[in-house]
Amino acid sequence: MIRCLIAGLAVLLLSSCWQRHEEVLGYAPIYGDASEINGITLQPPKDYENGGKIYVQGTTLYQVETGKGIHITDISKPAAPEKKGFIKVPGCQEISVKNDSIYTNNFQDLVLLQYSVASVSVIKRLPGSFKNFKNMNQGRPPERGFFECPDPKKGTIIGWQKRTLTNPKCSY
Repeated sequence: MIRCLIAGLAVLLLSSCWQRHEEVLGYAPIYGDASEINGITLQPPKDYENGGKIYVQGTTLYQVETGKGIHITDISKPAAPEKKGFIKVPGCQEISVKNDSIYTNNFQDLVLLQYSVASVSVIKRLPGSFKNFKNMNQGRPPERGFFECPDPKKGTIIGWQKRTLTNPKCSY
């Protein structure tokens, strides 16, 4: 009886030394540096992946590509819309247009953009304008569940990637 008790205790002690490797589907942060975060550029048209808010002014349709930028489409011929370009604005989720100016967010900053068919330029930047809005918070993934805890030493989170995680420590 004592031998069984000792053997059972030994197995219990040894099993507590083994690390559990639990794999779950969750999100891992994607980190970026200042040039990636603040880099606003005009690019050729691209396909829609995760369309967001839409704004129409005259014969131009502006559609947010959530987290990535703004699609520009000429809708002067409604039966044959023509993609004109894509403005890469990392973290973009909001849009408004007045005259020839585009107002959007670049992560937590409000930016005023001047757009033409050939170029885009940042006219004004208001840092931290959206810091209190939770939908602008890149510190958490887009869906509830497990995620890899952010590490500020690696840079600023510019997005999240869904993948298999081993023993994630964070969840919400």
